[in-house]
Amino acid sequence: MDAKLERIRHSASHILAYAVKLLYSKAKLGIGPAIEDGFYYDFGNINLTSDDLKKVESKMDELIDQNLVFKKVEVTRQKAQNMFKDEPYKLDLLKELKGKIMVYQCGQFSELCKGPHVKSTKEIKAYKLLTIAGSYWRGDSKNSMLQRIYGTAFASKEDLDTYLKNREEAEKRNHIR
Repeated sequence: MDAKLERIRHSASHILAYAVKLLYSKAKLGIGPAIEDGFYYDFGNINLTSDDLKKVESKMDELIDQNLVFKKVEVTRQKAQNMFKDEPYKLDLLKELKGKIMVYQCGQFSELCKGPHVKSTKEIKAYKLLTIAGSYWRGDSKNSMLQRIYGTAFASKEDLDTYLKNREEAEKRNHIR
């Protein structure tokens, strides 16, 4: 994946987390990386269904339309602990961080993150939330079960449409179904 696409996808995961927190304030933030075909974000303390994805996408659209800037800020460990005092998974991650602690801010949302990101949400032009799955915190079945929302993002609507069409065709040919 090229660097620009990775930044778009990682930034889209932050906007996903921002939208979910606005819609479901009790949700707890896990992690949200860019991956080969898109991005995901893990959440604790929510129970969404695929029917909820449209609502989340609508909130993401509102945030993207605001042309919010992604701002990288170095914070002290104490400030980070205060910022994420109600986010147990972020506090868990914070315990392992050595050296500088970086936070990305976008609108009223802050995320413990090393980046990089796009400059602003206007660069997130074409995305789609795809599925919801279960995941364990840190991939360990002894840890909390989380809900993972998968999405994808591309630099253009045409690239997204091509991806979604190819995905649909592959699904039709899936011998398991």
